[in-house]
Amino acid sequence: MIKKPTTKQRLGTRLKLLVLFSLLGLFSLRTSAQVSLTATTGTTTGTFTTLKAAFDAINAGTHTGVITLSITANVSESASAILNASGSGSASYTSIAISPSGGAWTVSGAINGALIDLNGADNVTIDGLNTGGNSLTISNTSTGATSAIRFLSDASSNTVTNCTVNGSASTASNGVINFSTGSSTGNDNNTISFCNIGPAGSNLPINSIFSLGTSAAIDNSSNNISNNNIYDFFSAGSASAGIFLSNSNANSSSAWTISSNKLYQTANRIYTTGNTHLGISIGGGSGYTISNNTIGYANSSGTGTTNMIGNSVNLSGFPGTFTTTGTANATRYIAISAAFAAAGTVSNIQGNTIGGFALFTSSGAATSNGIWCGINVTSGNANIGTTSGNTIGSTTGTNS
Repeated sequence: MIKKPTTKQRLGTRLKLLVLFSLLGLFSLRTSAQVSLTATTGTTTGTFTTLKAAFDAINAGTHTGVITLSITANVSESASAILNASGSGSASYTSIAISPSGGAWTVSGAINGALIDLNGADNVTIDGLNTGGNSLTISNTSTGATSAIRFLSDASSNTVTNCTVNGSASTASNGVINFSTGSSTGNDNNTISFCNIGPAGSNLPINSIFSLGTSAAIDNSSNNISNNNIYDFFSAGSASAGIFLSNSNANSSSAWTISSNKLYQTANRIYTTGNTHLGISIGGGSGYTISNNTIGYANSSGTGTTNMIGNSVNLSGFPGTFTTTGTANATRYIAISAAFAAAGTVSNIQGNTIGGFALFTSSGAATSNGIWCGINVTSGNANIGTTSGNTIGSTTGTNS
């Protein structure tokens, strides 16, 4: 005899199925919509699987006005996420805010170029928040002429804050964060603050922050690099820098504020050729403020040492008890190097701390900047330690 289910049993089964389908629907939405968008005009909502897809919709004019993008899961990009300037083509927005929601998320890809490309885009804020369990990592794992974030074609008044930004750029004219060329004014008034800027995996970047610019007339000016941890920038066979403002295009950067950053190496660095390596390098321009940075040590807490080994092999135990092996080379270091524009606006180098270094080298340089140099200014006008003294080494004892 087959017993028919009662009305109560049938209702219970339907309720269970309804709950199951609802959960499946939520799961499906979570796995397919990693980026959620709201806008004040145009199409006011949207969901996307990648940041590139969201940017493409903004570039097409689908979403306009004040736009908010929430990263709600890990995002894998297969091509550069390019955001064009408002007014370029169909793009029309007042501002764009990007932040994580509901967890610690990563936007990543192995991109030959920039992972996030602000192509003339203005008034964009990328805020990793770092509160309430929300955080954001932006990581381009590709080596070569690559970057995690690039400012291009007059991208101005943008902010990247509270993020972990990782990259593995291995060419001299690139960095984890890249300020590239402009078209009429330059990439100006951008802020990078309270970020951790380092390598993507085991491939270390040659520069952490790099600026190229176009010319003295179209320069990358008045950018603010403050309160960041900048670490593990390194190239075994060529010069490397934490912050490198190139002068390849003649005074193509100016009036940056570089303050309260910590630049350090977390492990031994074996330099196989005798290049000069740098913490902060300014190649031209004027009107800079370089203040309260800490350069050296092995971490952001200011302990340990930045260990630089100019040798063909690692020296186990360095800088304590170690045996000299391999072939030494003439590796040299400058913590702050500046060639300001002649007769330009006075720059200020104040309140910086430079210490916690161990260097093994065959260099016997006794001229120019010597073997190891704290602050090296070769041209232009600068006030150094006039309002707040710079500390080079330790104020007491030795071992710094």
